[in-house]
Amino acid sequence: MGAFQPSSVNHGDHGSQRRLSEIGIFFGLIVFAPLIEGGTTHLPVMIIRLLLVAGLILWMFRSFRSEAMTVHRVSILPLAAMFVGISGLETFRSSYVGASIQGVVGLFMCAVFMFLLLHQPYTRSSLRILVLGIVVMGSLEALLGIVQYGWMGETRAKGTFFNPNFFAMYEAVTVVLTLSLLSSMKWADHGWREKCLLGVALSVSMSAFVMAQSRGAFFAFLVALLFLGLCRSWKLAVVLPLVVGLGVIALPNPIKERALAVSDQDPYAYTRLEIWKSSLDRIADHPFGTGLGTYKYLSFKYRFPIEGEIVRYEKRAESAHNEYLQMAVELGVGGLALFLVGIGVWGWDVKGALQGGLSSWERGAVVGLSGGALAILVHAAVDSVFHEPALVLLLILCGSLVLVLKRLNGPNRTPTWNLPFPYHPTRLALVVVLGVASVFLTIQPAAAWFAYQQGNTASQSGQRERAWEWYRRATFIDPVTTAYRDAVARMNVTQFYASGDPQWLLQAVEEIEICQELNPLDGRIPSRLGMLYLLLAEKSFSNEQRGELIARAVKSYEGAIKADPFSPFNYLELGKIMWGQGQYEEAEVLLKKAVTHEPNFLPARVLLAKLAAQVGKSDISLSQYAVIESIQERYKGRTLSPLESQYLDVSSNLHDQALNE
Repeated sequence: MGAFQPSSVNHGDHGSQRRLSEIGIFFGLIVFAPLIEGGTTHLPVMIIRLLLVAGLILWMFRSFRSEAMTVHRVSILPLAAMFVGISGLETFRSSYVGASIQGVVGLFMCAVFMFLLLHQPYTRSSLRILVLGIVVMGSLEALLGIVQYGWMGETRAKGTFFNPNFFAMYEAVTVVLTLSLLSSMKWADHGWREKCLLGVALSVSMSAFVMAQSRGAFFAFLVALLFLGLCRSWKLAVVLPLVVGLGVIALPNPIKERALAVSDQDPYAYTRLEIWKSSLDRIADHPFGTGLGTYKYLSFKYRFPIEGEIVRYEKRAESAHNEYLQMAVELGVGGLALFLVGIGVWGWDVKGALQGGLSSWERGAVVGLSGGALAILVHAAVDSVFHEPALVLLLILCGSLVLVLKRLNGPNRTPTWNLPFPYHPTRLALVVVLGVASVFLTIQPAAAWFAYQQGNTASQSGQRERAWEWYRRATFIDPVTTAYRDAVARMNVTQFYASGDPQWLLQAVEEIEICQELNPLDGRIPSRLGMLYLLLAEKSFSNEQRGELIARAVKSYEGAIKADPFSPFNYLELGKIMWGQGQYEEAEVLLKKAVTHEPNFLPARVLLAKLAAQVGKSDISLSQYAVIESIQERYKGRTLSPLESQYLDVSSNLHDQALNE
């Protein structure tokens, strides 16, 4: 308990200021992380990562002063290092290296955050500040959410988060932490200000949590309540979540209303089982993983149908909505197993912390922080919470502070590894190189995204030359991200239509070919390449050149079908080419595949009808026109999305066409 005692009277102010300055970076992240607009905005993420890099470099310079690197022997640290290492190794076999590199950088920064949290000199007051910082920030977010729901017309409270489910999870952690602190405090030992603060925080956070209407977060919250009850007695573990669950079912509240109405509001509400099944199929096909960041691109091959919709295979699961399944897809079964072992080791340490010599406030903090971390881990089984920086930082903060409390309250000091690290020019150069590399990898994606966004702005205002220049800068800063090269190609095509110069098309082809090399999983890339080859074929000056370009277009569309077998557009375009070359049977097979996957894709049915009429199959032609008219009648008067319009908008004089043919 000595390490938790305040500094002596003579040095109290100086020591307190020094220690508070050392936790300043963590307190700043508590305040800043939830304010990230959209959850994945590049600039705030860059700021967070730069703060973590600065913290790591400062720790190394402190090691110079003490002439040794002192690392606490916390059991989870080697597992975290192994997990980051496995992720890095997966990059070498990733199908999209650019996305995987950024994923590894993100994991490395998470590991740095955990390491720094575990290696700061804490006092009881500094730990209290961090814990109460979580409560205060959660309360401020809750107040914003209540205002949004009550007075700003939002259907669901979301605070500064772009996703109400993530906001609900943030509030659930706040509720669990405040409830645990209040239930563990010895009221005679604490002032009324802290009691009132926690009481208000509990009330507003619980209200905001309900207004967020997240079913997944509510399930995770019940599990956290079960944990809080178990830390006291098994009877409370049964009663507490049961009472809350029955209350939500029996009493009118936004969570209940959304659960009852969701099937009418969202036709895709119950597709997560299909997404999880799709994820299991990916794991079976790639048991050793495909690399971080590749899940969304694998989804082209693993589309699933939504029956009754105009576009049957419109939905492409870019996220598994289960972080553990997504982890297994991207890092392999071994990566998932290592992560689960890490959770188990951390859980064992939580048990050890609860058996230590904790004060009532510290026990409440340990139970509340552990319950909050558990809630996030449970919610990760039904949503993409590990892709929300604020929740990831909160998870690491809660989990690490529990380990700190265990270390400082254990019967014996946690052993350490001491690596000699006296000042030497070579070591200084190594630290500088590490810092510069980390800063570069942190700034690079944000700078490239800024250039890309500037290009989008210029493009929308009709400044083609300026947009093209910004897109080129983005590809120069980040040459391995396909979105930037695709933007350059699109601007090249725009310049071609404006000038008629085929050189612009050749430049576009070059960019898309690079995209295909960088990311062969994306089914859109070979489709665009096929389109470019066809445009070039129209501008060719010889039959030989035209034939070669059409052959390349055929190869590209075949690659597109292989990468994205459920998109009817590739079958349609390839069918047109086959028909133009007199290969009627091949064209018919392709068009039939298109309408098999997408029965409402009328352009393919029209072409199939015309093809049947040309080869003398008038009965098939008439039947296709009849099907087309019935589909159009079925969806007549319905407001269509742009994609649905592409499916249904064909000539209205189909009956006359059928008679003429």
